[in-house]
Amino acid sequence: MTPRQIQKIEQRLSQWRARHADAASLRAAYRAKVLDFTLSSMALENEPVDRTRVAALRTRPGR
Repeated sequence: MTPRQIQKIEQRLSQWRARHADAASLRAAYRAKVLDFTLSSMALENEPVDRTRVAALRTRPGR
């Protein structure tokens, strides 16, 4: 990697860390990624899937 590429990556990492400085924002970012990974996995398995359905299943009472 070139020094410029490394600098850009470090800058993006610093920005990400600034946006997710507290535990609540880290949890929210993690939950969003888990939802994306779940959607991708279900699509690969040819399951009927959409973001609202998975989000509803994930947040239903008693879970």
